[in-house]
Amino acid sequence: MNNEIELVRDISGYYSKSLDVMREFGGPSVYFHTQAIDQQRHYFLSERHIEMIYATLASWGMHRMGDPKKVKAKMNEFDTFRQSLSDQRLALESFRNITMEECTEGEYSAYIDNLKQIYTSLAVSIAESTIVAHSKTLAHILPDFVPPIDRHYTVRFFTQDKKNFFTPSGKFKVVNLPSGTDRQFLAFKEYCIRIKRMFDKCDRQLFQLIPNTFNTSYPKIMDNVIMAFVKNVPKPK
Repeated sequence: MNNEIELVRDISGYYSKSLDVMREFGGPSVYFHTQAIDQQRHYFLSERHIEMIYATLASWGMHRMGDPKKVKAKMNEFDTFRQSLSDQRLALESFRNITMEECTEGEYSAYIDNLKQIYTSLAVSIAESTIVAHSKTLAHILPDFVPPIDRHYTVRFFTQDKKNFFTPSGKFKVVNLPSGTDRQFLAFKEYCIRIKRMFDKCDRQLFQLIPNTFNTSYPKIMDNVIMAFVKNVPKPK
């Protein structure tokens, strides 16, 4: 995909742009994210860690108020969410020291495969699609291993050439996700590997890991530069 080639070719520029993008968010979206990461480092899957993940997902747009029959961006009740994580605590512990930057691509692919049972057991959202909700949850449990995946930015980046992001009227085109848990997991795996592949081609010395920002891990930094790429594509006049 041309998007990937262009992003890696100008990674320094997009990294700089990503720092500007982060300033647009702020508030609860950054605060709860950094709190969740801090808890992950010191109190892995503690009650507060799980609470901070839940709050982060809500502040990142995963929950909207309204009738569940009409509003699909709605998270499960906290007790359901918490229990699904607690049930997988020992399994998640086994991935805790795996980092994206220290794996070969083959190793990384195998590790992602081994996540499938955990992935399919999570109870995050009432929506049928799991890629966004589950990746963002795992990114706050295994932040050095799993990148967050967003429909508007990540999936668009990997499935649409930038020349085709917009309709002639200047609106973003619809981004479709696969149906069925198995196909969704395969798409999740594909996006993770492609993010890893881009990261391996970048000069990681450019990247600064900074607490209390969105730059809390290399997978999150890659998410940030993808976001910057999409945001910097001009709309048709």
